[in-house]
Amino acid sequence: MGRIVKFSPVFIITLSFCFISACSTFEDVTFDQQASNQLKDLAQTSIDVSNEPQAIALSELLAIDEANALIASAMANNPSLQQTLLTLKTAEQQLTVTSSSQWPSISAGLNANKAEASTANYSANVDVAWTLDIWQQLANASSAEQANVAASAYAYQSAKDLLAANVMQAYLGLVQTSQLIAIESARVSAYQTNEQVIIDRYRKGLIELNELDTAKSSTQSSQATLVDYQAQYQQALRNIVLLTGVTENSLSYREVYPEVMMPLDKVSAQNLGRRPDLQQAYQNIIANQYQHKVAYKALLPSLSLTGSITNSDANLHDALFGSNAWQLLGQLSAPIFNAGKLTSEVEIAKFSAEKSYWNFQEKLLSAVNEVDNAVAQEQAISKRLVLTESALASAKRSEQTYTSRYRQGTVSLIDLLQIQQQTFSLQAQVTQLTYELLNNRITLGLALGLGV
Repeated sequence: MGRIVKFSPVFIITLSFCFISACSTFEDVTFDQQASNQLKDLAQTSIDVSNEPQAIALSELLAIDEANALIASAMANNPSLQQTLLTLKTAEQQLTVTSSSQWPSISAGLNANKAEASTANYSANVDVAWTLDIWQQLANASSAEQANVAASAYAYQSAKDLLAANVMQAYLGLVQTSQLIAIESARVSAYQTNEQVIIDRYRKGLIELNELDTAKSSTQSSQATLVDYQAQYQQALRNIVLLTGVTENSLSYREVYPEVMMPLDKVSAQNLGRRPDLQQAYQNIIANQYQHKVAYKALLPSLSLTGSITNSDANLHDALFGSNAWQLLGQLSAPIFNAGKLTSEVEIAKFSAEKSYWNFQEKLLSAVNEVDNAVAQEQAISKRLVLTESALASAKRSEQTYTSRYRQGTVSLIDLLQIQQQTFSLQAQVTQLTYELLNNRITLGLALGLGV
């Protein structure tokens, strides 16, 4: 049985005053528009990349089977990435939880009571509760969760991209270390050959034995460097195992550098809108703006309806399907006094939205700076590499000349060791600069928002 509820004029006036006061305190924020404008101004693109041309994948910069296999293994086995994926799945489930509050909740119950020397009595009930979303507060909360899900999806994509870049760079690091070991091993071998030549010449009475100490010093110094490179190699192996879960025994890699294409050759325009960290920061702004609306609408009156259908009977069938009594109640409530709690929560939500905007701004400036630095590094390293390769070619020609003259006795051992030292050092520099160049191209691809 229902009953019509009448509200007194004083109650209605009080609710109206609360509603007007709440409206007067609300100031909508549009930081998402500011963020979109900033992205257009600084990166010549918009936050909406749905119509942008498809960029190449990050892994295509280093398109070799060995690296692709390591990346695939990392995507399946990396613990940090799997935790990020679970965070995304949790956010998706939280969206369902939040969205469900917009719908009525229905519950049913059945009770059976029986006392001694009496028949059993059954009672059945169905209860319905529904909070009417008259101010779209629940819809705003759901929209905030949708933005959180999108932000989590971009965070997962960012984690995948970073992991792929780390694997590719670790692979190049392994190639670099193996080459440095080969160069240093050749240096040790050359120095040991010099020692033998010195001993032979001493036996022939051509030189003093003190030159042997100089040769041994160079050999031992090079052997120490070789030990350091070997330790770096083992560390590089452990790093790849940590990233990918691939055991050292099953690890396959090349001992020469693979080709790494220049990202700017494949990306027609600098489009930072592809970067998932920027997209994530943008979605955080949207989520916080909706939370600001939710906090404000907590100041407004709320209306909820509850209904129930009950029946009690000694017969179970009649208790379930017999004539039922029903009741429908409506409740209208509004905050009157809370010592400024709700108003402060509105301000806190506003500050959070503004903070998320400045976080976006920080990431955007960092993104532009990363691209500029990587492009500048590409140019600088390329020039250094060309000059070093030219110097290496000259050093090799000089080494051949000095080796021949030393055997003829026209130059000293010190002169020969210096030119050999220069040659091996330049070989190592070429290897290191090549690694820096290829490594920087992967960094540039990541900065441009190329993903997996």
